[in-house]
Amino acid sequence: MTREMEEELDDISSLVEKYEQMLAFGRKIYFDADEFAALADHYNSLGENEQAQEVIDEGLRMHPASPDLMVLKAKTMVYAEKYEEAFSYLNNIPGDGDVELVLLRIETLLHLEKKEEANILINETISRELSIDDLYVFITEVGYILNDVESYDRAISYLEESLKIDDSNPDVLIDLAYANEMKGDFGRAIEYNNRLLDLDPYSFEGWVNIGKLYSMNKQYDKAIDAFDFALTINENDVSALKMKALSLYLNDNAPEAIHVFEECIRISPDDESLYDSLLEGYEALEQYDQMSRVIDIREKRFGPKGIATRRAFVELLKGNVAAARELYAKIPDGEKESLDYYMLEGELMFTEGNLRAAEAAYIKAALVSENNEDIIDRLANVSVAQEKYEQAAGYLEQLLKLDPDFPTAKSRLAFIRFEIGNKEPFDEIMEQFSDDELRALLNIISGNEDADFSNYDRRKLLIRLNEARENRVLFKNIKY
Repeated sequence: MTREMEEELDDISSLVEKYEQMLAFGRKIYFDADEFAALADHYNSLGENEQAQEVIDEGLRMHPASPDLMVLKAKTMVYAEKYEEAFSYLNNIPGDGDVELVLLRIETLLHLEKKEEANILINETISRELSIDDLYVFITEVGYILNDVESYDRAISYLEESLKIDDSNPDVLIDLAYANEMKGDFGRAIEYNNRLLDLDPYSFEGWVNIGKLYSMNKQYDKAIDAFDFALTINENDVSALKMKALSLYLNDNAPEAIHVFEECIRISPDDESLYDSLLEGYEALEQYDQMSRVIDIREKRFGPKGIATRRAFVELLKGNVAAARELYAKIPDGEKESLDYYMLEGELMFTEGNLRAAEAAYIKAALVSENNEDIIDRLANVSVAQEKYEQAAGYLEQLLKLDPDFPTAKSRLAFIRFEIGNKEPFDEIMEQFSDDELRALLNIISGNEDADFSNYDRRKLLIRLNEARENRVLFKNIKY
């Protein structure tokens, strides 16, 4: 710490002590405007925002024309999301050329969705002859603000310009990683997170963040390695262990994922979500007795709520429909409007062949959990079973928008489009297939899985698939 910094700390400590003594004894408080501003900044830095607000208000009663205190007042309005009030108040503050004041105006304009006015102000400020320091502060803060209002492309452009001036600002790198993640460009987000780790190789948060990004980018081996690095820094962090377990599970290593989830429960036995994750792992391995064991442990720790529903699911997985129906009938009324209940009801009714009741149950589940991929998948299956092919296609298209890689969704949509027979929608889904996927599909549709289509180019594959589709339409027309 420099001598100058030490002096500043001594000054603020002395000022705070004097202020708090005057408050304690009920004495009249008098400070210069600069001193009130310094006190407000101090309390804001400690997160004591109410105390800071009191200091600002007291300061403005004594120094009503202080630009510094007025700017601090405007900041508190923006922090409290009182954008209309802040916008009006800012018009009363002198000093149009002050960068901090301009940034506050831009922030309020963007939050009020006055984008054109904000853009004019941004461009006018950049066109001024700012010092390099002021320009750096301005474009960096504009980037942060644009991130806050979810204007990620523009945020990236300003923050990248900021990096050209100073490439070692960790906050800029964090915001660039975040903006790219929100855009779905996980590769670029990983690049920026790696640069953060270059600055601080022992950052626990840095390794956790890059692990999450690798996992979202489906680079599960790298995600697992990143979480292992994080866990060398903080070995018992349950959140990092959970994310490692999930990456293991997604990397088709359910046994190791289960081992990690069991370790999480040992460290944090009161985290209910861990028991659900463990159940999913055992379900993937079809270890139904272990599922029952976990459910028993959960009941002892958290009580009977939801237990009958979980046990009924296990019985269905084991093929014991009568036992599942018996448990289903015992579920208390207070648990009958939950997602788990509707999903159980749908599975049970589907298994028993009551397709209308199954569809109704899944629709109720969809109302509880909007855009839930598993529910949409099941609604597609029920629709196919009812021969409602257009409806099934609609569900599968919705599913592919949510997750283009959802298992079997693309191939099922292709078969449904083949069954319906309309050329344009069939061609549209075919465009999403690789050449090898088209060959596999043609093998199945032609009914000859040993046929060799390896010498067919894409054009010929599509011609043969459309010929098969037309033959299917002709067959159905003759049949009916």
